[in-house]
Amino acid sequence: MSQQRRDLPTLLHLDGVGARVGERTLFEGVSLSVEAGQAWAVVGPNGVGKTTLMRQLAGVRAADQGQVWLHARRLSEYTRREIAREVAVVPQSNAPVFAFSALELVLMGLHASRPRFSLPSTGDRQRAFNALARLEVDHLASRPVSSLSGGERQRVVMARALVAGAPLWLLDEPTANLDLRHQLRLLEVMRQHVDQGGAAVAVLHDLNLVHRYFDRVLLLAPGHAMGWGEPDEVLNNEDVSEAFGLPMRRLQVEGRPVWLAEAASHTADV
Repeated sequence: MSQQRRDLPTLLHLDGVGARVGERTLFEGVSLSVEAGQAWAVVGPNGVGKTTLMRQLAGVRAADQGQVWLHARRLSEYTRREIAREVAVVPQSNAPVFAFSALELVLMGLHASRPRFSLPSTGDRQRAFNALARLEVDHLASRPVSSLSGGERQRVVMARALVAGAPLWLLDEPTANLDLRHQLRLLEVMRQHVDQGGAAVAVLHDLNLVHRYFDRVLLLAPGHAMGWGEPDEVLNNEDVSEAFGLPMRRLQVEGRPVWLAEAASHTADV
């Protein structure tokens, strides 16, 4: 990762944020700042509220506890159009509803920064095509999104975030459905955005990718947040094992951290 500039501003701030589902607490008391030039990963087992947190950061769901701030304003004070100018979202599920082409879907990323009902210019279309090329899906530009595989569609949606020009990216499991090569390519594009002064928050399941591409990490466990900060500090054997409910070990292989899950013993109830 590139050396971060220390004069870049805070884009997003969480002040004691928490979430509940009915009477069940997913997490509480999360206070952290996402600065320009930083990539944050959110990790933890299924059902701990990772997607719920991303919905709170996108302004789709209000925080059940605390406040989310975008720049110097409460997120709840923004209109949806204002949020779209500042935040690009790649959701976990992006099944198409209408038969838009891949290029048309990417052009939708420009909606918030253009006058209402305006048509895309030649320059806009070239910009969208270039975004598809960076994600290696430009050959699919004229294809209906509904005809694409899950991995192809994921990269097209990522191209839409790229063309939007928003400083903050929220990526919910962006590497799902992607083969290893395209996982790395997508995260390299994210890293380029961050190193150029943007910021990103991404939900991931692969802890090895966290150490490689992210500056900070939030570790969620059932019912609470285990901690947040630099990956080498937060992702220690004890806390990761507790969060995921099985023995985990971090090794060094050719200078890089590699996580291994040890076999858990199973006993039948009698």
